[in-house]
Amino acid sequence: MGVGVSARRRDARDQQNRAEMAADRLRRGLDSPPLVLGVLGVLALGVVLRFVCQSDMWADEVLSVNIAKLPFDRLVPALRHDGAPPLYYLLLHGWMRVFGSGTSAVRALSGLAGVLTLIPMWCIGRRLDDRRRRLELAPADSPNVVAWSALLLFALSPFAIRYSTEARMYALVMLFVALGYLAVVRALERPSFVRLATVALLTGLLLYTHYWAFSLLAVTGITLVVITLRRPRADRGAPLAVLASLAIGALTFVPWVPSFLYQLHHTGTPWGAPVSPFGSWAAAFTSFGGNVHPAGWVLLVLVVLGVFAVTIAGDGRHVILDLLTQRGVRIEAAVAFGTVALGLLVGRLSGTTFEGRYASVVFPLFVAVGAFGLLAFGDPRVRTGVLVLALALGAWGGVSNVGRQRTQAYQLVPIIRDEAAPGDLVVFCPDAIGTDVVGRLRPEVRTTSFPNFTSSARVDWVDYADHVQRVRPSRFADRIEQEAGDHTIWFVYTDNGTPADAKCTKVADDLSERRPNRTRPLEPDPYFFEHQGLYRYPATS
Repeated sequence: MGVGVSARRRDARDQQNRAEMAADRLRRGLDSPPLVLGVLGVLALGVVLRFVCQSDMWADEVLSVNIAKLPFDRLVPALRHDGAPPLYYLLLHGWMRVFGSGTSAVRALSGLAGVLTLIPMWCIGRRLDDRRRRLELAPADSPNVVAWSALLLFALSPFAIRYSTEARMYALVMLFVALGYLAVVRALERPSFVRLATVALLTGLLLYTHYWAFSLLAVTGITLVVITLRRPRADRGAPLAVLASLAIGALTFVPWVPSFLYQLHHTGTPWGAPVSPFGSWAAAFTSFGGNVHPAGWVLLVLVVLGVFAVTIAGDGRHVILDLLTQRGVRIEAAVAFGTVALGLLVGRLSGTTFEGRYASVVFPLFVAVGAFGLLAFGDPRVRTGVLVLALALGAWGGVSNVGRQRTQAYQLVPIIRDEAAPGDLVVFCPDAIGTDVVGRLRPEVRTTSFPNFTSSARVDWVDYADHVQRVRPSRFADRIEQEAGDHTIWFVYTDNGTPADAKCTKVADDLSERRPNRTRPLEPDPYFFEHQGLYRYPATS
């Protein structure tokens, strides 16, 4: 018995010595000029990549700009027909009044949000470092590994870079989520008026930015209830106060409730097809890698390690998994996974689709958990190597984002410009794929769209599925033929598999019966995020 106890004590001392030696090596490394320069280089590259993108704006970006350009008295009614909350559009409206509506100018708002998010990401990691010291998962004088890892992973995240170069609300969502996490944690530590008011403010800002914030708010509330019930009665004041702040923040959404209810009943996601839950999870983590999908899967591996891995100090060869999860980031992981699961459930019940960009509402949490997962590699050399691999993949994805076109419109527009004659009719089927094209065509070329024979400058999503269902392709083709007369018909289409796309295929076939000399100058290419094909129907002689 004595020998066994002595052996265990010796093993414990050896493990502690290895931990101290590893921490000492890491501290010496952090002070080295090459490493400092490397960190600064990663941060500089991440900042630059958030403002450099050569792609034309794709349809949703142009639609955002077209709505945000409207006067305030027309902007809100337009959003009722778009299906989005108003905050990003109001901010973009003011931003464009100062900086203009050029592509780089409007995207710079998201770029600024992406750069600002780097600050709370480091703070989140710093708090996780403090937590692992408090839980005695690391020596008291250990360096801030998680803080620097979270900062660098987010700086070169292809997902964060992509949406920092897009005129949409997702970079703003990530900023509010990162700030909201810090606000909640600080309020749980000391629920002062200022801290609780900050929680309420950020709750309202998130709800006014993206509706997936409802899922995050619900899961966060459930988590706070569990924390409250697990505490002694005397210690329940802080989580209850934070819960009350979340509720107050949610109440700020009341003025928008009539518009939200209108959107809930009349809009949705008719532009997309329902996807399976497994496919949705795959889409989320694949999108985290941007154009380099392995970067997203590496993050998933790090997240799994953050939740389940037991760190062995000084051991770079073994990783032990605890299926009951580790204490370090189990709450953050539960909130992140729970939010996506709840959002998918609601989407499944309501028949709406899922896009990987919706996961922006929990992406900062995934990055934080992934940064914590790097600690599974007890040897700092192995840990650094894994981090370098993740950053290299991220840099690859971020740099490829600079030159990759998101829309096929850059191929489509020159064809119509060069070959269409005055009076020719361009038909966008469905209308959403023409938003980034219609404004770039010559004015003497006429345009119309499916399903309502309206302009594609803005898309009215109200009862969109019903409008599509009511259209008879043969009659739609008849009207196109009548409007075109003796002029050529240019038919722009896509193949995303939605009900509207299926109707457009039938319209194209009906037009082929009327004008059998159809040619296809451009095929839709799935390489592009928004792919568009083109049929040309010459007038019959």
